[in-house]
Amino acid sequence: MLNLEADFALHELFFSKTDFKGLIQTGNKVFLRVSEYQEEEILRRPHNIIRHPDMPRCVFKLFWSFLKEGKPICAYVKNRSKNGRFYWVFAMAFPMDDGYLSIRLKPSTALMCEIQTVYADLLQKEQAGVSLEQATEDLLKALLEKGFSSYEDFMNKALLAEMKSRDGLLTLSQENLAPAISTDSGLLEGLLRASRACTETARKAFNLADQLSERTGALKTKSRAIDELCREVQMVTTNLTISAAKLGEVGKPLGVVSNNLEKLAEDILSNTLDFEKTFTSFHQSAAEMYLAIDVSRFQIEMMNHLLEETLYREDTQASISEEQEQMLIQNCDLLKQLISSNFATVLNTAKELTKENKSLIRSVSMLSKVTAGMDVICVVGKIEMSRVKELSSSLEALLGDMEELTESFKKILRSIEGESKWGLGMSNELREQLTFISQNLRQVDRAITA
Repeated sequence: MLNLEADFALHELFFSKTDFKGLIQTGNKVFLRVSEYQEEEILRRPHNIIRHPDMPRCVFKLFWSFLKEGKPICAYVKNRSKNGRFYWVFAMAFPMDDGYLSIRLKPSTALMCEIQTVYADLLQKEQAGVSLEQATEDLLKALLEKGFSSYEDFMNKALLAEMKSRDGLLTLSQENLAPAISTDSGLLEGLLRASRACTETARKAFNLADQLSERTGALKTKSRAIDELCREVQMVTTNLTISAAKLGEVGKPLGVVSNNLEKLAEDILSNTLDFEKTFTSFHQSAAEMYLAIDVSRFQIEMMNHLLEETLYREDTQASISEEQEQMLIQNCDLLKQLISSNFATVLNTAKELTKENKSLIRSVSMLSKVTAGMDVICVVGKIEMSRVKELSSSLEALLGDMEELTESFKKILRSIEGESKWGLGMSNELREQLTFISQNLRQVDRAITA
């Protein structure tokens, strides 16, 4: 059985809740089925009952250190079922008031393949006698070598990648496998309707945040181009000043032109630095927004999955017992607490994103105004050139270079301004979707507390 994989479908999600000692308090049907344990066999047992021997211990050391510090954490984990089957999960765990709650999905990205290699190396080191502290350091070093700045950076990117991959791999026919529920409980029907509405809107919000993140990421190249152009402008203006000085008295008017360009270049550089700071803040807000929505969506979909798997019955005449209904509401309440806690962060991040987006538009507008002055100075320079017979071809070429740089500046700024305005529209649309989610979460809350 050790080389057989447990049946865990891509569209499925499962969760479990433990106390602070790691003793299992509750779990959903998928968790029980995949782990091959009966409910009475797994409740009040340590969560490491499903630990696979292929897992390095340092991963769990890191996992628990995050949770004990009150921070959520994600990790790829290989588990073992009661009968010895293995199954990989991408797990995200959250601290609660009375323990920890973990949500898991089936991983499907290349990152999991990479982490398997890292884990195999760490396991070998641990078996050779390396301390947990050293193994943990080696884990962080391995992630650094793969381009991640920290474990937090790794887990955040992995979460986004896994959710996007899952969306792409779940076909339309699989999405339509959502069961038709038949229940005689008005309370559960209301809860399910609100949960499904939340799930649908959360998916839309995630897709909007994904588009915004991708477009914002693409702006990085243009942002860097502004800095490069600014340095080119400085170099050209310096050369113009030197060339005009070589002409002596006759080059004085051109010297004035080049000095004005030089001062303007300094203003542009100053505004460019302000733009860079504003763009960095905007880019960070977009990334935080994307991640916050991703976490909320994961939690919301888990609640919806829990409702559907519990309420779905092949025999529509069968009824749900009072005990089952009570357990379902209790678990939904746990997830609702988690969602509400994170969603407050989502709403605050959305406000910050809109604020930073507006600041970016203002910064681009200011930079455009300063750059427009280059056009005027270049025209004056051409007029002065027409009066100087001794004008060198190099001086004329330099002024031509300045005109080209000015046009490049204006073109990039127009593009960034257009993207920024698009981003503001997308941010506003995103906030509308978040408002819908808030409304549906209130419906969920009312159904749970009814």
